[in-house]
Amino acid sequence: MIALLPLDDRPCNTRFPAEIAAIGGDSLSHPSRAMLGHFNTPAVAAPLQNWLETLPEVEALIVSVDMLAYGGLVASRTAKTSLEMALSHLETLAKWRASRPQTPVYAFNILMRLAITMDSDAAVPHYYNVMRYARLVDEAARFPSPQIEAELCQVKALIPSEILEEYLEARSRNHAVNLKMIEALASQTFDFLLITQEDCTQFGLHRREQDELLARAEALGVGERFALHPGADEAALTLLAHHWNTRIRFGIHWSDVARKRDIALFEDVPYEDALHSHIAAMGGQVARDEADVELFVNAPLGISQKEEDAAAKSARGAQVSAFCDAIEAQIGQGKLVALCDVAFPNGADDLLLSQLEKRGVLGRLAAFGGWNTAGNTTGTVLAQCAALWRNPNRGAARELNRGFVFERLVDDWGYQSRVRAEVENTAREQGFSPFNMNGQAAGIEDIARRELGNFARQIAPQFDANLEKLDVCLPWGRTFEVEVGAKLV
Repeated sequence: MIALLPLDDRPCNTRFPAEIAAIGGDSLSHPSRAMLGHFNTPAVAAPLQNWLETLPEVEALIVSVDMLAYGGLVASRTAKTSLEMALSHLETLAKWRASRPQTPVYAFNILMRLAITMDSDAAVPHYYNVMRYARLVDEAARFPSPQIEAELCQVKALIPSEILEEYLEARSRNHAVNLKMIEALASQTFDFLLITQEDCTQFGLHRREQDELLARAEALGVGERFALHPGADEAALTLLAHHWNTRIRFGIHWSDVARKRDIALFEDVPYEDALHSHIAAMGGQVARDEADVELFVNAPLGISQKEEDAAAKSARGAQVSAFCDAIEAQIGQGKLVALCDVAFPNGADDLLLSQLEKRGVLGRLAAFGGWNTAGNTTGTVLAQCAALWRNPNRGAARELNRGFVFERLVDDWGYQSRVRAEVENTAREQGFSPFNMNGQAAGIEDIARRELGNFARQIAPQFDANLEKLDVCLPWGRTFEVEVGAKLV
């Protein structure tokens, strides 16, 4: 059994790791969701520390520094926990390692994103202004000019002082904790440390922090046990695959080779570099000749899906068709084919998935992801591939894997790309904010459940199956994410 202290209680951080561990032939234990806090309510440290201390013997421990230090991802963006208190919470890890020196410990923490949490309509302008401020501070330092300075002063004036002060205080504290975790890596508290860069741009306050973290890792000689790349919610999956160390070989196929060096939205490095870092961190390899998995990457387009007009979509048609031809050909040859769809953030490419549906090959994909950021999708797909590849009981693994692919299609394509906009509009019409419906989400959930049920029944034949059951809920009472549980027969 592998133990996981997740980043928070959302399904991507609890359900996904458990399902992928099962595909890989492992069981995974984590605290109850009630212990992990909920949305804006942080987890309490003491029960989590007790959970860690009373764990039975486990094969490995994967631990979210942000959960233990602050109470979760959203809590990490506030200044409610002092640096001293955060570090005192983390002392448990050194004690745990000292008591179980032979058990591998893999830690991950988040390099804070450029914006605050968008948890209400009132927070929306502050979200964008803080992000813009964080970007301009870096641009002004790198490329000083009167124009950038004037823009920086202008946007700073739009941000309430208390919001900016808390944001900067939380950034400073989190950076200090991240530096301390590299020191903990050097002192053998962890076997491997992964720092993932949450939502950012090519410029921002995070750049200086990244430079300092990388320099500290180099100075302490821990570079081979440390990784830093774009992402967040997939980090536990990356470390699960890292523990398995499958050395799985990926043959990479691009939808558009010219776009592989583009920077995905919400990230700060060329996507090809990010992909290679994800593969290295999870214990895989880029195949030079024969591959274990053929990884098809729908490369970043640099816009959101709703920004793509009909003319642009039509212009992509031939290229997408050729990409589908290549996917279908590899499947026809009996290869394990994974689709990493990072063309758009927050939802799968409807044009691509619609073509694959027409060809009847959705149910023959070995892995699929198209959710949230490019890093989230990439880490999930790679870990799913590692799980399927390592499990010697391939029959059981394939059945579990089939269910996970189906759920990802219902969520990443059905909900995020098709149903979510309708759900958001309905919430608005009923007087609710999509960012936080304050416990009034039941009627909105009913709409999501109905629409996703129709969608799931539509694609189930692709899996040579019928839909017996579909569980749907909005786990944080907002429309941003959905939890899907399906049973096929």
